[in-house]
Amino acid sequence: MGRDVAAIAVVGGVLRHQVGGLACHGSLRARCRHDVAMLVRPACLCRSECRSDPSWFTPMQVLTPANEMPPVARWRAARRSAAPVIAGLAMLLAGALAGCGTAPPTPSAAMPPLAAPGVGAQDGPASPSPSCTAWLAAQQRGEGRLYRVDAATSQVRIHVFRAGRLAKAGHNHVIGVERLTGQVFVPNDGIAGAGVELAFRLDDLAIDKPEWRAPLGPEFASTPSASDVAGTRANLLKAVDGDRFPIIAMRSTAVAGAFPVLALQLAVDWHGHTRTLQVPVRVTRPSGDAGHTALRTQGALVLRQSDFGITPFSVLGGLLAIQDDLTVDVDVSASPVASCAAG
Repeated sequence: MGRDVAAIAVVGGVLRHQVGGLACHGSLRARCRHDVAMLVRPACLCRSECRSDPSWFTPMQVLTPANEMPPVARWRAARRSAAPVIAGLAMLLAGALAGCGTAPPTPSAAMPPLAAPGVGAQDGPASPSPSCTAWLAAQQRGEGRLYRVDAATSQVRIHVFRAGRLAKAGHNHVIGVERLTGQVFVPNDGIAGAGVELAFRLDDLAIDKPEWRAPLGPEFASTPSASDVAGTRANLLKAVDGDRFPIIAMRSTAVAGAFPVLALQLAVDWHGHTRTLQVPVRVTRPSGDAGHTALRTQGALVLRQSDFGITPFSVLGGLLAIQDDLTVDVDVSASPVASCAAG
């Protein structure tokens, strides 16, 4: 950065004392107030404004080229080391899961969008999915057992990883699914006809709970603030167009292997695209289970944002970014049921 950048306005006023020594300059003040190219109002770097109007410190940055600064301000800015600047940049990803935009969504030609099991367009119950209806009929014929996902005892954790040359200045994130819905069907014999369907709403996601981060070690050791978490949520929903595509739905289209180790061919519907993934899972049924106790299914998968038409978050020309790949750990508990009513 050095001589090319004379000053930097940082997130939340964290480095307010670092810019307080800059002399006020009319053209800079005008640039601060009228730079319409910024998505939000940039912070002014003048001493008087920094002290008298802290609201000018906003969750974005504005870089002012050195050749637009007066000589005194340029000289003072050049003396500053890169360390405090990087410290300010560390706040950029505090609220960022995804960011600047997404590719235009287009429906996948591979297969139609999936029905989301038990997830309504708002908060009400949805109609039973065709898969659940077929599985219930098979259960009534004595061919297997239908289970409904228990959201209270199931866990889905999505891990989001920082990237870029200044990755250490950002946060990794852990996102949890609070209200998972779905069904699992287990045949009496073999795997023919076995299946699973799951869904959750993006606006139900919980973000960066300390008890989720702590067990993951030093790469997740930081503790984002409440405002960081709120920023992450807002950026997530904006980046994935959560208003238009509020649901992620998954269902198996083929099953291989043998209990308890299975290989699922899983169709994932997200952001108007459907992609098929190969997902190994382990299914636990207590010995001698006659279908009256809970079923547990554990597995992991990778969601590549670009596969679903989503552009991963990136700022400052990629110096700070989010990796394209998201890892998802799934631990689903389901109990036997006699209907397909939404849970």
